Amino acid sequence: MKTLAVAGILLALAARPLDAMSTDRRRAHLEWMQKNLPEVPTWNEWAAKTHALPPDFDALPSANFLPDPFKFQDGRAVRMPGDWTARRAEIRRLFEQYDIGTIPPKPKLDRIVPVSETKGDGYVTRVVRLEYGPDDKATSEVTLTLPLGNGPFPVVIGGGGWLSSLLRRGYGACEYPSSVDQTTNLPELYPTSDFATMGQRAWTAQLVVDYLYTLPEIDKAHIAITGYSRGGKMATIAAALDERIAAVVAGSTGVGGVLPWRLSGERGMGEGIESTTRMFPLWFAPQLRFFSGREDRLPVDANLLVALVAPRGCLMEYGLNDEVSNVWGDEQTYHSALKVYEALGRPDGLGVLRVPGFHGANDVEQCIDWLDTQFGRTARKWHNDILFPWDFAAWKENSGESVDLAKFPAHQVAAAPASVAELDQQNAATLKAVTWLLGATPPSYSAAGRGFRGFPGRGPSPTSMKPVANPGQLGPDVPAWVIARNSIEFGWNDPDRSAADTRRIRFSNGLTGDLYFPAGTPANAKLPTVVWLHGYSYPLGYMWVYRRDLHPVLALVKAGYAVLAYDQCGFGSRASEIGPFYERTPHYSQLGRMVEDARAAIDALEKDANVDPQRISLFGYTIGGAVALHTAALDSRVKSVVSISGFTPMRTDTADKPDGGLARLSLQRPVAPRLGFFIGHEAQVPYDYDDLLAAIAPRPVLVVQPSMDRDATPADVHAAVDRARAAYALRDAATKLGLDEPDDYQRLPAATQNRAIDWLRAN
Repeated sequence: MKTLAVAGILLALAARPLDAMSTDRRRAHLEWMQKNLPEVPTWNEWAAKTHALPPDFDALPSANFLPDPFKFQDGRAVRMPGDWTARRAEIRRLFEQYDIGTIPPKPKLDRIVPVSETKGDGYVTRVVRLEYGPDDKATSEVTLTLPLGNGPFPVVIGGGGWLSSLLRRGYGACEYPSSVDQTTNLPELYPTSDFATMGQRAWTAQLVVDYLYTLPEIDKAHIAITGYSRGGKMATIAAALDERIAAVVAGSTGVGGVLPWRLSGERGMGEGIESTTRMFPLWFAPQLRFFSGREDRLPVDANLLVALVAPRGCLMEYGLNDEVSNVWGDEQTYHSALKVYEALGRPDGLGVLRVPGFHGANDVEQCIDWLDTQFGRTARKWHNDILFPWDFAAWKENSGESVDLAKFPAHQVAAAPASVAELDQQNAATLKAVTWLLGATPPSYSAAGRGFRGFPGRGPSPTSMKPVANPGQLGPDVPAWVIARNSIEFGWNDPDRSAADTRRIRFSNGLTGDLYFPAGTPANAKLPTVVWLHGYSYPLGYMWVYRRDLHPVLALVKAGYAVLAYDQCGFGSRASEIGPFYERTPHYSQLGRMVEDARAAIDALEKDANVDPQRISLFGYTIGGAVALHTAALDSRVKSVVSISGFTPMRTDTADKPDGGLARLSLQRPVAPRLGFFIGHEAQVPYDYDDLLAAIAPRPVLVVQPSMDRDATPADVHAAVDRARAAYALRDAATKLGLDEPDDYQRLPAATQNRAIDWLRAN
């Protein structure tokens, strides 16, 4: 009996996740949050009142890219379509547990009290008050506008702003108080539910649907809901909760809606869990803040929210340069959720609408066009215009690329080079391997001094700080727009903003960038200069948002540097380059183009009157940090490098690592496709980052590696830097290779940024 009991206990322990994170570690992480993250008084009060601790992150599955809709939380496969009901129920439970708070059962709609009725030219507007909940203490005022006639009419909840277009096209519009920025009495009425305002307003939408179901004029099979920005988040959640809602138009939701928390945030230079739960603490359940920097452990995300809507209609709308959005992240939600729609037999139920402009860009008529396709009111087909249609398998087939792994021996940790000659030989092999991985650089033509079409040689030249109208330029000038906002949310605000000046720089390969420098700099002053190589900022390029720290460009200018900033290939004003990139240049790479651009930037800076050509440095964040290291290894003109969260060693970056392995740069993003051939054979990657660092020696390099970086194994980064120290020692430059390991996640707060700039000035 005793043996059987012990065996049973062991089986039970094996069947559940290991509780590897002790209470003391969880308490320590809470203390770290309270000390290092911006203060949120209401959240601190909640934590003190509830004694809540962060979850056991080690016991939660890690999904650094997106959680798999076809995998239960315990790892079991979801067999479609039979298992979908159970998986859907699990996803909803997890959303309530970690994201929106627990939702109470829908109460009975007790009374519909008429308030007013007004007839207009071809329409009628009715206002009613809904009463429901305990003692009818929950109420909502609903405004419904319908075309005159018997109907039945399809109706759009939240469509008040579309009223004219909806009426003209035979729709009704319904509004109810759906602001998520105001407290309600629902927490008092339902004290056992901890739903935040996003969940409260979404829950209330169910009562609005109950009301619409009482009206014969309403086409009950065709009730839609819409919202924009925070309203778009709420509308998506409402559609996920109520299966009677036939379609949702999710307008620029940002994170918490159709944009994944994982694929935005500080990593994506945009809004994320930390900024959202700090700036808008009413919106989501307070426990969501625990996942700041630990997004990979959050059991749910936007792709699963959209999957909850399936197979009903969902249109994801956002602006190309929408600062709270992220086109690449939105499209990853689309690709993931589409698999659910396909498995449920309705692939046409999921749509994408990308419109030009910043946050606020909207195309009402196209949104209604899409509703018409969902509701069978038109025979037209909807086309999803995907900006980032990367497919590794298709690239392999179209390019004919392949790798003979037999020619790439597995690398063991080798002994340090014993002499400078041996190091030189090693570096030559490294640069040959780098050149191969980056791909075949297409021929280019240097047009220095000739000017470019669209940039006349006479007249005023527009800059990011002094924009000049150019009728031929239809795209928005993102930097000029950001700077004009004078907003702390972008890290561009006075007095630092006004202490900088700028001019536009044109590269020989047709690119433009902005050279920033301290205001009042003499025309012939030679300044140390930095090239700012930004991270994964898809909408804003070299800018960022919801990062209240001073933007790196301004921080460097404040420190006395000239700074060249430009959008890298595939980001900001150049986002549209990456879609056809591999059709145009199948044997090149996005990383190769970014390195080529950085070297062209140095070409331009060497000739600039305000640049000291002997003091040109690179300052890169995330992918920009990787670009900086590759560029410096290939280009001896680079004086020094700062690489922040720029890499994890490739040869140990296996698929079982929490960051997801080499797939991040080859399968998920088309940064370096040839890395995809080494998945499962990582030890055979022909060079690694310790080799890059050795090739840069003796020039100064600072590697900044946060301890909680989701895209790296910090211990492996530390080991790579240690291995590279031998090369620096051989060059008599042992102190020139620095490693800063802040106890932080992947972000660039002022403290880290200031340390990096101080290091740059000292070297």
